[in-house]
Amino acid sequence: MKHCHLTALTLCLLLAAGASAQQTAAQWADQQKDALATINESTLAETLKKGAPAFATIFAEVKTDGSSDALAATRIAALTQYVMRPQGASARKAYADALLAAAQSAKEADVTCFFLYQLRWCGLPQQADAIKAFEKSAAPGVAALATMTVQAVTDDRSSKAPPVTDTRYAAFNKEVATLKPKALTPRLLQAFDDPDTAFAGIALAHARTAGGKAETALWTAKLAAAADPIRKSMLLDMLGERGDKTAGEAVAARLTDADDSVATAAQRALIALDPAVFAAQIPALLKGLTPARAALARDGIRQLKTDLLRVPLTKTYETFSDAGKKIALEALKERRISEASALALAALDSKDEESVIAGYRLLRETADKGQADLLVTKLLTTAGRVTPEAQTTIAAAARRDTNGAYTAALDKVLKSSTDAQLPVALETAARIGGAALLKAVETATASTNADVSTAAVRALADWSDATSVPSLLRLAATTANAKHQTLATRGLAKKLDEPGADKKAALKLWQELKKTSVDDARIKALDDLFKQETNVALGKPVTADVPQEGDNVAANLTDGTLDKAWYGAKWPAQAQIDLGGTQTIHAAHVYFYHDGRTYTYTLELSEDGKTWKQVAGNTDAPKPAEAEGMRTEFAPTPARYARLTMLKNSANQAVHVLELKLFSSTLP
Repeated sequence: MKHCHLTALTLCLLLAAGASAQQTAAQWADQQKDALATINESTLAETLKKGAPAFATIFAEVKTDGSSDALAATRIAALTQYVMRPQGASARKAYADALLAAAQSAKEADVTCFFLYQLRWCGLPQQADAIKAFEKSAAPGVAALATMTVQAVTDDRSSKAPPVTDTRYAAFNKEVATLKPKALTPRLLQAFDDPDTAFAGIALAHARTAGGKAETALWTAKLAAAADPIRKSMLLDMLGERGDKTAGEAVAARLTDADDSVATAAQRALIALDPAVFAAQIPALLKGLTPARAALARDGIRQLKTDLLRVPLTKTYETFSDAGKKIALEALKERRISEASALALAALDSKDEESVIAGYRLLRETADKGQADLLVTKLLTTAGRVTPEAQTTIAAAARRDTNGAYTAALDKVLKSSTDAQLPVALETAARIGGAALLKAVETATASTNADVSTAAVRALADWSDATSVPSLLRLAATTANAKHQTLATRGLAKKLDEPGADKKAALKLWQELKKTSVDDARIKALDDLFKQETNVALGKPVTADVPQEGDNVAANLTDGTLDKAWYGAKWPAQAQIDLGGTQTIHAAHVYFYHDGRTYTYTLELSEDGKTWKQVAGNTDAPKPAEAEGMRTEFAPTPARYARLTMLKNSANQAVHVLELKLFSSTLP
């Protein structure tokens, strides 16, 4: 220690003295956790029992110039606190005398300060004169700390302080404490009427536990007469906390209060008092529900158990406002109350779009096979935002239906509906899937109605699984309709990438279809879907023309991972890959170290290692490197050699490349 610190930081700095300058206090504590665990009530009591010899041993570890034993300092601090507790109080005098002696014998100011600081916590009044002697010290910080220590051990400030006058609030609390039970509530009622809202709040704090039902009646009468929204809300909160259910009727009357804050407080209080009473109020709330109160009603309903909601939400549903019906349907959906399916079906005929949507969302969870024909029929008449909700509901119900009722209903519609109705039915079939519907959709692709046939192709592209791949492939390979060909090819590309797609079977079918095709562009487009891309640079040898940094060899460019990298010591730098034979390359992907810096590079290919063609690079518009790297597509180019030239690093003179991939594609 070199300086005497007069704040609570003294001990913290001392504790860290034994740790490395690079350590935090938390790191030190983690390393010493086993040793620190030995500083407990048992070991502290044992040290105090041993007395002066034990004190002298640990006090000797407090040294100057940052060389103290941090564990010893921690133990001393723990002893200082322990003697101030009942368990260690008997040893306090002996311990404080030892601290004083240690302070008196210390030769360095910072060591003296350490022991004086301990005395600030556990010193005794009879030590005041001895401690006061340190006020004459010329050593840095000692005199000031001695003054504070004397003040701490004598603590005579209270005798000099002016007498404290009770605040109005404190005086009221004292008054309440002396009142007899019969006089308490009348006084609290009087105090509640005080113009000071804080004073009224103190009165209500006492009222929460004062008296019984008779007193509750007095407070509910006060609630009925109150005009100020703030006072009403305060009363409601108090009544909710009293827990007296007899207040339920008076609280419920405020659920429709004109002030939102009062209505919120009433809801909160009533749910606390008796959730069943609040549940009984739900029909009245939803009957005259305004948009402004919708969120409040929704929140209150969500706090109730499902059994309390069944009757209030279903029995008088038809009397609810449109906003109320929407909230009721939402709640019924969230709780999956199947008895409400009839209400949801009725909501589908509402003129309010939001109510219709809420109905479909409830049926999404509750509809069974019995509603299949009705829901599919209604689907054909939907429009706008309602249509996708209806489709989602039918698809969800179909997934639960083990009897195939929804598939049968939709298949019937696909075979009998008008051309105007078929597109929405075809879209819905795609969401459900299955062999029967797939056959019906395949038939629809040949419709003479352009809207129907196009919708059928789109349905195949959006099919729920990969079973539509053969149909899409046949269309992509054979249809004369250019739009259908494009849609089928795009859908096929998406389907071939989905889990479960049998790419080998699709390739076999394509190889048969290709024999009859004379459209070269179509053949190329479909061939591309079945090509397999291979990183031909993987594991190939690499040579560099600059020294490497550390163990970051050039071979890391083609090791197939981003865990290791090539670090070239300077730029410009070149790394050349020998592919071992000529490959037709159509794409490259390079990954750089990425922390916001920019690398400028070019990539060249060569068949003989002499004549080079640049196929990628960013010299025109370099951008900061990113974790996903940079992929570049280019015309298929035959090459045996690849050369990566690093022209610049915006951060320093080295280059850092994690991986270089070169891609060639072939049919499987």
